[in-house]
Amino acid sequence: MPPHKRLARLHQRRITVDGRPFATLKGVPALRWQDPYHFLLSISWGGFFGLALAVYLVANLVFAGLYLADPGGVTNARVGSFADAFFFSVQTLGTMGYGVMAPKTVYANSVAAAESFTGMLGVAQITGLIFARFSRPRAMILFSRNILFTQHDGYPVLMLRAGNTRGNQILEARASVSVSTMRITEEGALMRGFEELTLMRAKSPLFALSWTIVHRIDETSPLYGQTEWTLRQGQANFIVLLSGTDDSYSQTVYGRKIYDMDDALWGRRFVDIINTRDDGYRLLDFDRFHETEPQRLPAKTPADATLADKPGSGPDGAAPTA
Repeated sequence: MPPHKRLARLHQRRITVDGRPFATLKGVPALRWQDPYHFLLSISWGGFFGLALAVYLVANLVFAGLYLADPGGVTNARVGSFADAFFFSVQTLGTMGYGVMAPKTVYANSVAAAESFTGMLGVAQITGLIFARFSRPRAMILFSRNILFTQHDGYPVLMLRAGNTRGNQILEARASVSVSTMRITEEGALMRGFEELTLMRAKSPLFALSWTIVHRIDETSPLYGQTEWTLRQGQANFIVLLSGTDDSYSQTVYGRKIYDMDDALWGRRFVDIINTRDDGYRLLDFDRFHETEPQRLPAKTPADATLADKPGSGPDGAAPTA
């Protein structure tokens, strides 16, 4: 492979959103070493401790090799024994000091001093990173697997569901839903545009259980007159953001979800998941959180024809428009 093509491949990075392919960035470093703090905060706990263990082992291997370069420099260590040099490095890096082995030459003492300083820096860094990972507030918000085009109170609506799985309360919760579609400008350029959808209830003083987020599709809605076919042609995405103050941390937490048209269902509604038990407590059944059922609609009106009819029922393979 030519060097310039190999370099171009190395300078690409793939981005996933909600576990699905989203974009590939070209011309940027493939690894995130340019922002190590963000990298160490964003990787999984398993990856974090695995990387910390790898750095720890590499550091001890390096210092063990430095100790071996001075035969007899460590008291009670066997000459040429890599195991003795390695475990003496472990004791020095961890500032344990068992007293069996100790440096006795100027060179060995210099290496031990450098390793002790390295150990103090490492302990401070990993302590700070672990604290930052534990103290970072996260909103454990579950979003419905699908977004629904259905009917509510006699109007066609866009509907999704959010649930607070942490069991605490999110105060002054705010939700926003935006639709993103590809469009052609008057100059002929293809661009992705964003329009915010007006919600029937965009704020909730207390978000403790579940929240059904609803956008009414009327004459003022960017979705008015749209069909499943036209939305697919426009590569529509729906971006949902939810924020509020966590009452446990007193800090703002965020949740987000992106839906595409493969996640959209037409003419269905969410099943009821909240029941009241005999002891007065409400039971929120998250096992059925994503379940839907057919929407029982009244007689059709022209306003809901775009949502109730499936694509292919109208002229040219598209659903009728309002």
